[in-house]
Amino acid sequence: MKIQHKRILKITLFIGAIVIFYSTGLNNQILALVQRGMLKTGIFNPKIEYAQETTDASENELTKADFEVQFYNEQDELVSLKTFSGKPIFMNFWATWCAPCIAEMPGIANLYADKYKDVNFVLVSFDTDFQKARDFKAKKGYTFPIYRVANDLPEMYNTGSLPTTIFIDAQGNLALTHMGMADYDTQDFRSYLDSLK
Repeated sequence: MKIQHKRILKITLFIGAIVIFYSTGLNNQILALVQRGMLKTGIFNPKIEYAQETTDASENELTKADFEVQFYNEQDELVSLKTFSGKPIFMNFWATWCAPCIAEMPGIANLYADKYKDVNFVLVSFDTDFQKARDFKAKKGYTFPIYRVANDLPEMYNTGSLPTTIFIDAQGNLALTHMGMADYDTQDFRSYLDSLK
């Protein structure tokens, strides 16, 4: 009889812990912490392909990025992607309710601290309440700028997946699209961003 009471108590405590995690929102933070550890393994990072110089133009054709998309910045000012042309662009689609998005944020913050002078960072929140994204950024002490979409995303950016990170080179070419989380706080990604100048 005592064994059955202990089993019931353990199950009740386990279910209670799950209810507490979900009702307080701690589940996303715990998932993000676990996923951040997984990111450090490198298995989620996209394969970086450097543009190769060739003499045959047909082998080296790149897709031009669509700069017609517009965003609202944190001050609710309308900003066009065109204003970021001339330098490489690191565009990341994320949301505060997305645990993989939260997991990759510290790495993005470190990359931004190193590369903000050479690369335009456009972190686009898909939170329905943009204030949640502002509050999250302030709470974490992140310094990168965040935006929200002002109109429909062009097809080339609309992957339907969060997080998604898109790299655009300084010449306006779509260089890389990565769906899913990744660790961007690596020397490989810093070198890759340098190659997009």
